[in-house]
Amino acid sequence: MNVTLWLSFLGTVLIIGVTPGPSVLLASANSMNYGARKTIGTILGDLSANAIQIALSSLGLASIVISSGEIFGLIKWAGVAYLIYMGITKIIAKPEIGAFKKEEKQKGFFKLFSEGFLMSASNPKAIVFFAALFPLFIDQNFPFVSQVVVLGASYLAIDGICLLIYVKFASRLKRYLEDQEKIHFQNRIIGALLILSGLMLSTVRRTNN
Repeated sequence: MNVTLWLSFLGTVLIIGVTPGPSVLLASANSMNYGARKTIGTILGDLSANAIQIALSSLGLASIVISSGEIFGLIKWAGVAYLIYMGITKIIAKPEIGAFKKEEKQKGFFKLFSEGFLMSASNPKAIVFFAALFPLFIDQNFPFVSQVVVLGASYLAIDGICLLIYVKFASRLKRYLEDQEKIHFQNRIIGALLILSGLMLSTVRRTNN
């Protein structure tokens, strides 16, 4: 594929990856609560949803979603509701001393995977990105399928690495947050940011508006 376009794509994705968003917030919170190793499930869930969105975009189905106000609105408001729900849950949670150790046994891989998957799958910004911006990096002089595979794999690799960095950093802060007051403070901050992300998500409009 066109190397210049590919490098431009990498730069764009890197900016998106290092910018804290709903998936980063969720992965960081899970890392502090359950440890970096278990949070791999959340990352894999996020990347799995992205892989499906990339596939749908390449098949043109995402364009149908964006062109339909009803379908796009349904996905958008489901994502808004999910983010706000998770934010409120974090804010009203009443952690106890040693909560990290207790919570480590409360969520398995599937639960953490599903959280990451739903967080990414219910975010129409991802659909807008893959359906509207993804095609900009496709060169008509090269095979379409191979370019989609390269761009898709590049996106998943960069996004995964960025999430891992955030998760590792968050897990190192765990020992400083293992008391009731600090956990509650951390939950309120993350909860507020999740709610803010949900409110920002509500402003997303279809590209043809």
